Amino acid sequence: MNTGIIASRYARALLKLVEETGSGEVVVSQARAILEALASSPELRDAISDPSKAFAILSVAKDLSFAPELRRFIELLKRNGRLGDIALILKSFEDQYYESKGIVRGRLVLPSEPDAAAFKLQDRLKNLIESKTGKTLLLVTEVDQSLIGGFVLEVEDKLLDASVSRQLERIRTQFIERNRRIV
Repeated sequence: MNTGIIASRYARALLKLVEETGSGEVVVSQARAILEALASSPELRDAISDPSKAFAILSVAKDLSFAPELRRFIELLKRNGRLGDIALILKSFEDQYYESKGIVRGRLVLPSEPDAAAFKLQDRLKNLIESKTGKTLLLVTEVDQSLIGGFVLEVEDKLLDASVSRQLERIRTQFIERNRRIV
């Protein structure tokens, strides 16, 4: 069976559970922490896919302050042999949770630490996206020193690259195209 379909079904079950118990915010933040831990540690990703090591990890997880719903859910994944898919399942859960709450997530990349002008830009972009989508925008701001200026905005699967480096690349491409036609 398709792993994406399986992940979606498990995620839907977890979403239903947290909606019934009202612990959605807590569980989604803990799911985010697990996803970040898995993303930053290849050893943890490898260990979680090995059933013999996964049991030890779950023993440690019982001592952590996970929400009871998330602990039971992880136990369910273990019993069903799906711990290897936990990252995909939790990512799907996170997406479904935010969708059910009418929240879209976005990422704003700036060339330097935000100042007053950057905060003003962030507010304008947030208001624009919220008015166009009719949903609340949860915007994360990051700094990328390689940007010369401008910004890059990513909302769901849409990308607006308004960076100076992108504009310079576009000018360079246009220049090359025009010179090819002349020669």
